[in-house]
Amino acid sequence: MFTDRSGHLKLHRLISLFIASGLMAYGLSTHADAADILSLAEAEQLALQGDPMLGNIDATAQALDEAAIADGQLPDPKAKFSLFNFPTDTFDRDQEPITQLRFGIQQTIPRGDTLALRSQRTRVQAGGERARIDDETRKLKRDVRANWYETYYWLRAERVVTANKRLFKEMVDITESQYAAGRRNQQDVLRAELELGLLDDRLTDIQQKQEASRADLAKWIGGEAQRALPEAFPQLPEPPSLAAIQALLPQHPALRMQQANIDVNRQGVSIAREAYKPAWTLGVDYGVRDGNNPDGSDRADLVAATVTFDLPIFTNKRQDRRLAAAQRREGAARLQYDDKLRAMQSVLERDFVSWQRLSQRLQRYQKTLVNQATANSEASLLAYQNDATDFPTLMRAKITELNTHLKALRIHVDAAKAQARLLYLAGEE
Repeated sequence: MFTDRSGHLKLHRLISLFIASGLMAYGLSTHADAADILSLAEAEQLALQGDPMLGNIDATAQALDEAAIADGQLPDPKAKFSLFNFPTDTFDRDQEPITQLRFGIQQTIPRGDTLALRSQRTRVQAGGERARIDDETRKLKRDVRANWYETYYWLRAERVVTANKRLFKEMVDITESQYAAGRRNQQDVLRAELELGLLDDRLTDIQQKQEASRADLAKWIGGEAQRALPEAFPQLPEPPSLAAIQALLPQHPALRMQQANIDVNRQGVSIAREAYKPAWTLGVDYGVRDGNNPDGSDRADLVAATVTFDLPIFTNKRQDRRLAAAQRREGAARLQYDDKLRAMQSVLERDFVSWQRLSQRLQRYQKTLVNQATANSEASLLAYQNDATDFPTLMRAKITELNTHLKALRIHVDAAKAQARLLYLAGEE
């Protein structure tokens, strides 16, 4: 086989492309300047800086802090002005000794500790919003990492398939020349052309998914998602053990939000209990009288003090019902907490097992399967060169090598995404 000089040159090119296509699976080399490389850490930082949701939640928390101060204050006092016992026959203020021009002020005092409880409830709501900021920050990092890794995979896959496309094109040329020389049959040519066409379609599909993954990443960082990615695969911090993460779950911000909801509703129960106590209104009036007494002395001004309070006697249709409603809301909030905790525990167990198994598979691929696929491909090429095997066997060996490289990369990316989900649950130091 390959007895002519042209055939030998093509074989040398084919061997070189076999080697290059294997090396290409491990490198995502780029000619972009270092400043144009979008690292994973920079993508996370850009997303955190540009997310309007975090600023919105922080503003809400600050607003609640301000409202908590106002909720703890007494209501504004009320001033009043009135004219008492004014004669309508003469409209003379001096005519009757009981006529008064009265000025007064009233202050309402809410029931029991209602003010303090309302203020505390609002502060708890502010704390829940700050827990929400922590949770959104964790979610943002988790999602940006997933999108970044997915983009990384499709960029790498494009380079791997492109390298193999050049190899398959060379194989088509060789089989066509061999068929023209009568050394190969038409089926080899058709098989080579078919595989090249399938590889073209695969490359188009990869490019489509690459564009979609960049669009997903652009949701977080805008146009920066179009930058080149680095060659090296970024490593995330090692997550704690399963037991350690389970112990950390109650401190997770998503559960702290649920706990804040419980505390808010508990304060609502306490406020409802205060409704059984009376509300008070204190008032002071000063009455000015004009004119003189019969003996010629000035009429004395008058002062009046009033105390008004509620009589919460008939409570079965109002206070009792409101207390029962508040208690039901607190119970519902506790059930929401339990449901959220169970859901997070389920997700944790699933993701932890997934990460462990993917890590095991990745080691198997990197230590054994990738090398075996490459060695098999090279052996098939050598056997084909010596007429010891047929062309379909060579094609199957090369396709298996290509799929093995892509599978190893897919598992690496999926393991990193599972690790990012674990870090969301565990938090990072």
